[in-house]
Amino acid sequence: MKGRRLVELIEGKALVGEEKLDEIGIKRAFAADLMSDVLAMVTSEERDVVLITGITNSQIVRTAEILDIPMIIVCRGKVVPKDVIDLAKEKGIILVSTEKIVFEVSGILYSHGIESAVMKKKVKEEYKNI
Repeated sequence: MKGRRLVELIEGKALVGEEKLDEIGIKRAFAADLMSDVLAMVTSEERDVVLITGITNSQIVRTAEILDIPMIIVCRGKVVPKDVIDLAKEKGIILVSTEKIVFEVSGILYSHGIESAVMKKKVKEEYKNI
């Protein structure tokens, strides 16, 4: 799904990267407020993952940068600080804000064909043993 369509579905607003919304294709999503979980679990080899979160600090951009995630959605109508917006712009990461909660955004995207992000192999194996 093109980024622009995704933003429309969640009634979001692009804070950074609106000009890139028609260029990216999102196939997968991961929702978390603990960036350590995102780093430990998610792989984004095809740059097709969107990160859904309620966190507004610079760690969301740093995490997306490390994992090559092209787009972040900040939920619950939270105000994103200017330094985080500036960092997303500097790193070329699309940053979107929505009034919707994480659960609702996840449900909307899932109902429109967005799949769960691919989990790292080691994490999958660990979950099988629980």
